[in-house]
Amino acid sequence: QRIRLLMDGDPSGEKAGHNLLERLSSRFAAERYMLPNEYDPNSFLLAEGAEALAAFLATPTLSLSAGLPSPADPDRAQEGLQLTCGIRTYSIHGLENGTRKLKATVRLEHGGKLHVDTLDLYSARSRTQLCRDLCRIFEQPPATIESDITKILTYCEARAARAKCETAQPEAGTDTEPKVEITANDRQAAEAFGRSDNLIDRILEDFETCGLVGETTNKLLCYLAMTSRKMSDPLSVLILSSSGAGKTALQDTALSFCPPEDLVKLTSLSGKALFYKERNSLTHKVLALEEGAGAEDASYAIRNLISADSLTTESTMRDPITGKLTTMENTVEGPTAVFCTTTDPQIDAETKSRFLVTGIDESREQTRRILTFQRTRHSLDGLSETNEATHILTLHRNFQRLLKPVRVINPHAHTILYNDDRLQSRRLQPRYLGLIATVAFLRQMNREIKTHNDTDYIEVNETDIQLGNTIAVEILGRTLDELSIPARNLTQLLHQMMNKRLEACKADASQRTSPIHTSELTFTRKEVRDFTSWSNTRLHTHLKELTELEYVLIDSGRTNSLQSYRLLYNGEGRDGNKFIPGIK
Repeated sequence: QRIRLLMDGDPSGEKAGHNLLERLSSRFAAERYMLPNEYDPNSFLLAEGAEALAAFLATPTLSLSAGLPSPADPDRAQEGLQLTCGIRTYSIHGLENGTRKLKATVRLEHGGKLHVDTLDLYSARSRTQLCRDLCRIFEQPPATIESDITKILTYCEARAARAKCETAQPEAGTDTEPKVEITANDRQAAEAFGRSDNLIDRILEDFETCGLVGETTNKLLCYLAMTSRKMSDPLSVLILSSSGAGKTALQDTALSFCPPEDLVKLTSLSGKALFYKERNSLTHKVLALEEGAGAEDASYAIRNLISADSLTTESTMRDPITGKLTTMENTVEGPTAVFCTTTDPQIDAETKSRFLVTGIDESREQTRRILTFQRTRHSLDGLSETNEATHILTLHRNFQRLLKPVRVINPHAHTILYNDDRLQSRRLQPRYLGLIATVAFLRQMNREIKTHNDTDYIEVNETDIQLGNTIAVEILGRTLDELSIPARNLTQLLHQMMNKRLEACKADASQRTSPIHTSELTFTRKEVRDFTSWSNTRLHTHLKELTELEYVLIDSGRTNSLQSYRLLYNGEGRDGNKFIPGIK
C-alpha cells in the first residue's frame, strides 16, 4: 500500500517513504548494490519506477567497488574512503591491515552531530563499544548500527585485500620476481668475463683491487660458496679466527660481489626469527651473519636450514574472527648459503659440523702485506683502485645474475678417492664433491649445456677437480684437525719456545746422563706472551683450547697464584700431514 502511495505522489506517501528508508536500505546489501550517487532507494523508485528498481536488483554485476574512490586518485585518497549506509555516510581513514588486526578511524557526521573513533574492527569489544556510542549519539536502533558496522568491516577487508594485491612484491625465487635490468654493454662485459680462460686468476686479482690481500684459498672458497647459492645444495662457510685478524673483511669483500637482491645480511638473529620469514625470502639467497655470538639462539634454525633446506613451525594463535585458539603453520624454504664469523673455538659442535670451517692467515708475513696495503690506500694509487673497484663490483654482480641454475654432473665421481678412516667423512665428502661441482658451475659459460629428460646440465672436467682438490687440501684438511687455526699456530709457537729452552737446558746440564724432554719443562702465560707477542685475551682463549684437548697440561697453580704449564706436543704433523683427495 505504501509503495502505491509513493508511486501516486501522495504527500503522505512521501512521509511514509522516509519512514521506510531504513528498512529498504537494510534490504539492499551494500556489498552487492550501489545506486547512482544522486539516488537513495526511495528517490530511485519515484524517478525510475518499480520495474527499473526490480531490474536493478536483478543485475548480478553491480558491486560496491564501482562507487569507491580509487587509490590511484590522490585527491580522493587524501579525503579517505566513503561508505554510504542508508542516509548515513561514513568516512574511513588510516586503514591498517595485519594478520590479526584491521585498524581504521571511522568518522560519522549526521544531523549536526559528529562522532570519530579509531578502533580495531577485528575486536568484538571495539565493535560493540562503537555500536553503543553511535546508537546513543544518533538515536538509531542497535540492529541498524550493527548492520552498518558489519558493512564497514566487510568493506575495509575488501579494500585492504585490494591494496595488498596492488602493492605486494612477487615472492623471491618465482618467475615473476623483479629482475635488475642489465644494459647490453654490461651484459656483453659480464659474458666476456665469464668466458675468459683465466677466470679464477681474474677473480683473485679483483679481490686484491677491492681491498683483500693474501688469503688465496679463503678468497676462492668464499667466492665459490657465494656462487653456490644458485645450486640445489649450496656451500656454507664458517670463518674462525682471532679478533682483529680480518675475518669480517674476508666475508664482506667476498659478499660484495654478490647481487644485493640475493644477499640477506644480519647483525643479530633471535632464536625464532628465521621460522617466521616469508616462504621464499631465503630461497637461493646468501644469509650472512656478522658474528656468531649474535646468532647463538638461532643455531638450531641455522643448522636445519643448511641440512634440510627448509624450516617449518606451528604456533598457537587466536582466530580474529571466531576468537577460538587455532594453529598457524609457516614454512621457510631454502636452499640457502650461510656465512658466519666467530672468535669462539668452542662453538656448538652440531652447528660447526654443517659448515666448511676456515680461518685467517695470522702470520707475520700476512700482517706485513696488510699494513703495506693500508698505507697504499691513502696514496694517489689508492684513489685509482677505489674508483676501479666500483666497476669491478658492477661486473661481478652482473656476471652472477647471468649464471643459469643448471645441474652439474660429475662423470669422474666414481673414480674419486676419499679418506674413510673417520666418521666425519660421511659429511665431508658431499662438501668436497659440492666444492668441485661449484667450480664447474662458476665456469659454466665455457661449457656445453646438455639436456637429459628435459633437464639442462653441464659436466665436471679434470681442471675443476684439480682446483677443488687445491682448496680441499687446505680447508678439509683443517676440518679433520680438532684444533682451530689460532690454536694450531699457538701450538707451533710453544714448540719453538720450548725447543729453544731445551737447548739452553742441555748446555747447562752437560753432566746429566738421562736426556731432557720438552714435556719436563714448564712455562707460564707471561713467558708465552713475551715470546709470541699475543694479547692476554687471545692467549687465554686458545691456551684453554689446548688444555682441554690435552696438547698442554696444567702443571700447578691455584686461584690467585702463578700457574705453570707443560707442553705435551712434540711437533707431530708440523710438516703438513693433510688430507689429500685423489683420483683412481
